[in-house]
Amino acid sequence: MIHPPSIYDFRFKDIRSGPISDVIPSTPVFEMYPIGFVSMLNYLISNGFNARISNLAVLMLHSAKFNVEKYISRLDSDLFGISLHWLPHVHGAINIARIIKKEHPDSKIVLGGFSSSYFKEEIMHNYPEIDFILSGDLQEKNTADLADVVQGHGRLEDIPSLSYRGDNAGIKFNPVRWNSGDIDRVFLNYEVLMKNSLKYHDIVAHTPYDGWLNNPQGFTVIEHGCSLNCGFCGGSNFAFRGQYGYASPLIRKPERVAEEIELIQEVLGAPFFIAGDLNNLGEAYYETFFSEIKQRGIDLPILTEYFMPPNEKFIASLSKALPDFAMEMSPESMDEKIRGANRSLYSNLELEKSLEIAKSHGCKKFDLYFSIGLREQKSDDVISTVRSAGQILEKYNRDGMSTDCFISPISPFVDPGSLWFEQSERQGFIITARKLSDFYDILDRGRSWEDYLNYHTIWMSKKEIIDSTYEAEIEMTRIRQKAGIISTDRAEHIISNVTNYLQGGVGYHSRGRESHLTYMKKDIEWSRKHQLSPYSFLIFLYSKYNALRKDIGGGREK
Repeated sequence: MIHPPSIYDFRFKDIRSGPISDVIPSTPVFEMYPIGFVSMLNYLISNGFNARISNLAVLMLHSAKFNVEKYISRLDSDLFGISLHWLPHVHGAINIARIIKKEHPDSKIVLGGFSSSYFKEEIMHNYPEIDFILSGDLQEKNTADLADVVQGHGRLEDIPSLSYRGDNAGIKFNPVRWNSGDIDRVFLNYEVLMKNSLKYHDIVAHTPYDGWLNNPQGFTVIEHGCSLNCGFCGGSNFAFRGQYGYASPLIRKPERVAEEIELIQEVLGAPFFIAGDLNNLGEAYYETFFSEIKQRGIDLPILTEYFMPPNEKFIASLSKALPDFAMEMSPESMDEKIRGANRSLYSNLELEKSLEIAKSHGCKKFDLYFSIGLREQKSDDVISTVRSAGQILEKYNRDGMSTDCFISPISPFVDPGSLWFEQSERQGFIITARKLSDFYDILDRGRSWEDYLNYHTIWMSKKEIIDSTYEAEIEMTRIRQKAGIISTDRAEHIISNVTNYLQGGVGYHSRGRESHLTYMKKDIEWSRKHQLSPYSFLIFLYSKYNALRKDIGGGREK
């Protein structure tokens, strides 16, 4: 399973990535592989296959001397799986596939993920290096079945959701089918991940994203799909129903999720993040989950996300089960009308009430995320949101609970399959790239995040989205400095970065392609508390060795 960088030859291009990844763990290379890789690795190994993860994006970030072609030539596999989940990876995925075919002409290549599913017909017709596509979600069993067929057992036509080339060179598309039991095959086993990294002497290639070794975090998911219809999201309920074959979400058993977290404690001893809104699944679900957590003696820092402001009953239960907890929400805008047009209709009063409750129950950190380029949003609304966020910071960022706010553009692309993409005219969006080849060309020719934007709205032109982003980033930095979240020196450094970036990059002081424009020390990390385990000790030693090696070798490519 190979995870490509966003742009294959990013190390040799002068790319001004800007703020496109400021609010996620990845760098602008988008090197965080889909968390489903860990589940698929577990399923394949459990069913008798040799399998490994090669995060090429991280390997390329770690060393300017890393030779992709040489590395791939040394891999020995009948089947290579490449993640093309989010569209920013299309350039990297296609180019890596071409290299694999050059080095291993007899091996097969399968793509998976939302983007490859959406564009499966175009990919199969125009990119002959791709042998298979597995469409949709929950592909653990189908991947294992495909590996069986590649090794001479079974038939391609029996694998649901598979696209492939038939014997007469015709392209076949098996019906997209799913089974509610598929969700039970999902298991994020970090013990298998760590053992595998040692087995292949390839620790860095198995890491989820750059910097993970310096502060490991565990991840788990409580559902696949979503109950909401956020207009920009290719994983929304609308997208699942329209593109991936079933109405979502599919809910994972709380006992199974707790078992994963128990393994995170035993193997990594690391803080963990739950993807999905526990409160949104109802009291019966979250009380069962918290009971499992207590019975298993889990005592780790936890980050939880919410689609709607959680109430006191839920937060009280969370604080009793996992006292070291942090929370995050994405209100998108502090204008309630704009928020309702893009996400969920809840008031600022409800939002602030949740902040108060969280603080009273010992929440360690509460982060709020806002967006630029929304439906019905104008430039003035962006700055108004930033200033309202400043009032929240002034009110809540004290007395034990760290509160922080972040803002970034919805970029680089509006997701195919989303409401904004599929109903662009009705939703007020002008989409400037529609085919997979369009996105590939944008990434191939573009030199900044401004070139990559594939949309604007009837409320904001592309230039207004870009200008508002820079203005908002500078204003938010000043607000965060005033609130004591960042130092004056650091605020001045960030503002200087943004200003110089806006003026063409002269004097842009950063690590370039590896860094973030504004949140350069990754303030979004919520905890650095770790428990000692055999693997966590190994990770610590390896991270120190890696740092020493870089110091001796003169660091990364500048």
